[in-house]
Amino acid sequence: MKKQLIGAAIAAAFTLCAHAHQSVEVLHWWTSGGEAAALNVLKTNLEKQGVKWNDMPVAGGGGEAAMTAVRARVTSGNPPTAVQMLGFDIIDWSKQGVLVDLNALAAKDGWDKTVPAAVQKFSKFNGKWIAAPVNIHSTNWIWANKEVLAKAGVTTEPKSFEEFIAAAEKVQKAGFVAIAHGGQPWQEATIFDSVVLSTGGVD
Repeated sequence: MKKQLIGAAIAAAFTLCAHAHQSVEVLHWWTSGGEAAALNVLKTNLEKQGVKWNDMPVAGGGGEAAMTAVRARVTSGNPPTAVQMLGFDIIDWSKQGVLVDLNALAAKDGWDKTVPAAVQKFSKFNGKWIAAPVNIHSTNWIWANKEVLAKAGVTTEPKSFEEFIAAAEKVQKAGFVAIAHGGQPWQEATIFDSVVLSTGGVD
């Protein structure tokens, strides 16, 4: 049987492959302590079904390094069994005809009724399920150091971009770094998205 790449929906790939393989190779970028612990839940569940999980973690770039690894594997004709992917990456791979049709599994477990319509847009292509979500999150989030905010005199949580800038200026004047991130392209894009949403609105 032709080996195909199964898109992002690791859980769906597991269930499908359990019928045909005694082991599956899973390429992902969940490599931090908390991420690895979450992934281990999926791994344990799969192994209870009698299928061995072969881990292929690729750290770095919020998934960019993993996508580079996927392209290399697919190009060489040796794709992994399952891959963690995001949003439009899933659709792009489906257009290349390398993702497995998961409709039978989706019908069996009622995905059309349980998966939100907004998420289905990135899980289906041409009416076929090609991925199943195992993690959903937004990019417009931020972590704050309450101790630093208190020392800077920021007593209320900013509710708008303007209030955020005012709070950041107080933090900077107090001698702290107001905004910090790793400087990677995906992080720059996340900040840009948040600024656009805050200043321009969702429309």
